[in-house]
Amino acid sequence: MENLFPVLGALLGYLLGSVPVGLVVCRLYGVDIRQVGSGRIGGTNAWRAAGLKAAVPTILGDAAKGAVAIWIVRGLAGALLDPAAPSTPTLQALAEALAAGAAVWGHNWPVFLGFRGGAGGITAAATAMALTPLVGGLVWLVGGLLIGWSRIASVGTFAVGSTALAATLVLALDGRIPWPYLLFGAMALAGIALALRPNRERLRQNQERIITLW
Repeated sequence: MENLFPVLGALLGYLLGSVPVGLVVCRLYGVDIRQVGSGRIGGTNAWRAAGLKAAVPTILGDAAKGAVAIWIVRGLAGALLDPAAPSTPTLQALAEALAAGAAVWGHNWPVFLGFRGGAGGITAAATAMALTPLVGGLVWLVGGLLIGWSRIASVGTFAVGSTALAATLVLALDGRIPWPYLLFGAMALAGIALALRPNRERLRQNQERIITLW
């Protein structure tokens, strides 16, 4: 049964990631976020749909989803895994990585909304920080700098996924983080890259939306 612990982590991460925070928040202001802008349920589109008052709680909620999944997995590991077993560290690290990656996929393809969600940038960045601050710090730094430079949310979001994979690979090779964490980097980049396919086409055509504060 202990070998199923990573599966439990993945399921938990996906279900928490699927919670449609942006949809709920914007509905409080009488707006269906799916009918505005990109139709996504993340913080950027919440800003377009109902302004800063909706964007802030949406961003905070989306950030919390993956982090909470990891914290729950860590708590359950102490109760469900044998601390003396040689396989326990690997199983726990794998469960954490799967919970983190599945949270991004759940946000992008939520089961509660017909698999139409967001792009996963905030969820991936916050989840990376909860998984390991070494990776999370790099992800926030690179993603934030590129959003500030380009003023295009999709550029920063893609940088989040790319940095997550690159950072987990380098740090795993250096022995600073467990190798299973590399799975999170791969899942984050894959989820973000798939979600941003329409954005990449608009970028090629120089038609991508610019972030504005009003």
